[in-house]
Amino acid sequence: MLEIASQIVLCLLLAALIGFIIGYLLGKSTCPDDSCRSTHSSSHDEHTPHTSEAQTIVAATDNTEPEPLLLSAPRGGQKDNLTRIKGIGVKIEESLNTIGIYHFDQIAAWSEENIIWADNNLGFPGRAKREKWVEQAKALAAGKETEFSKRVDAGEVSTSKQS
Repeated sequence: MLEIASQIVLCLLLAALIGFIIGYLLGKSTCPDDSCRSTHSSSHDEHTPHTSEAQTIVAATDNTEPEPLLLSAPRGGQKDNLTRIKGIGVKIEESLNTIGIYHFDQIAAWSEENIIWADNNLGFPGRAKREKWVEQAKALAAGKETEFSKRVDAGEVSTSKQS
């Protein structure tokens, strides 16, 4: 009886070990460079210059996509209405603000790697690129209007209305 119990325990331990190994290997194959891991550094200062050279900040601790310029608060205490960008509603704007993105010029400066970082941190893979957030943000940062921003300003877009 004791011999059977010890064999059962041994089989359970072996099954657990095999399960951990398979889980580890599957996890590595779906995310080989740990890019699925969410990282956020709050070391960025609102006084960081916003020249094109300073727009991309690379996380020094790992090899994930570089995060874009992040601010601890909106410049001058005034944030841009990011819902004027087609594809960004009130909820996504709140998420962007939470991670430190408040202004059109921040989005306008995104590189391909920054877009991937934003996708991973916002949970909307492909949306920024598909809906051309960077192109729209460039126009809005330059003081231009888009057809969508005109509709938002006129109050015609329900998903852009602040509650």
